[in-house]
Parts: sequence; structure tokens; C-alpha cells
Amino acid sequence: MLVKVTKPRGWDDLYNKGLDKLWSELQMGNKEAISKLFCLYYSNLYNYGYNIVPRRELVRDCIQELFLTIWNKREGINDPLSVKAYLISSFRRIIFRKLKRHRNRKKRNQVYTDNFFEEPFNVEELIVHFETEHELRQKLKKAINSLSKRQKESIYLKYYQGLTTDEISQIMEINKQSVYNHVSEAISNMQNYIQVSS
Repeated sequence: MLVKVTKPRGWDDLYNKGLDKLWSELQMGNKEAISKLFCLYYSNLYNYGYNIVPRRELVRDCIQELFLTIWNKREGINDPLSVKAYLISSFRRIIFRKLKRHRNRKKRNQVYTDNFFEEPFNVEELIVHFETEHELRQKLKKAINSLSKRQKESIYLKYYQGLTTDEISQIMEINKQSVYNHVSEAISNMQNYIQVSS
């Protein structure tokens, strides 16, 4: 039986205050601060990047470029509303910028359509969030794979990365209503898929 683990009250505020402090220290040139941010977010960024484009070296290069860019431009970067959302959206832009350099416009669009989130999600993590019983794992996996690319990305960011609607809107560069639509349609489609296949 799966158990839902909840964070202690006030955890998010303490965590965010810690991130804000690290960000301020980074802007003042503290190398230890950027090192801590790198360690805190490397796994999240790697998993997210690998779901966009399953090329390990490219994803690692993009993570390195992200933190190098932040360090080099630290004095001119404004304080983000959410450090996590800022890192993910900046990282996402770097990945797509790298992909664009190697493809013409038509080819780029085709690659995005064909390859975005082709790799399966970490189904175990999603199962915890959806509190799904063990025997529904295969059905859930098939249901996830039946979603559109945008629905997959919005579900991934909301339930795997734990981001807010505002943060997802910023990362995916769409309005909040579109985020709501993608998430609700994805959940509805997965529920329907599981019910039909039961």
C-alpha cells in the first residue's frame, strides 16, 4: 500500500527563503552558493532535460551552460519569483536553442513534434502522486503515453517537479488558462483511458 508523504507545515516557505538567500549570495559572487544550487537542482534538471531530448551529453552540456551563464551574468539577473521555475525555464530555452542551431525551421518543428517527451516518464513517481494502486501501473503508463506532448509536459512539471500553474505557464511560455486546460484534459484522458481498459 502506498502512503502519501506530506511536507511539514511551513516547509515550502523555509525552503524558498533558503533558495532566495542562496540566490542573493550567488549575485554577490559567492561560489559556494552556485555550487549548492547546482547540487540541489542537477538531478531535477537532468531528468527534465532527458525527457525533452534523450541525449545524455547534450543534457549535461546544457546544465553546465545554464550555471556558467548564471554565474557570468549574476550581477545583471533580477531576483526571480521562483528560483526553481527560473532554472527550469532557462534550462529549457538553452536546450531548444542548441537544437535550433543544428536544424532548419521545418526540421526543428518536426523534431519537436516527434521527439518531445518520447521517453517514458518515471512512472513510479507519478504513481505516488496519483495514489494509484500497484496493479494499475501498466495501465497508467499506457494512459500517459496516450497524452499529447503538451499534456505530458504539463503533467510532468506539475506532479513530478511540483511546480505551480504560474511557474508552468512561465516555463512552457503559455497562459495560465492553457496550463489548466492541459492538466485537466490530461487527467481526464488518463481517467477515461484507465476506465475503458479496465
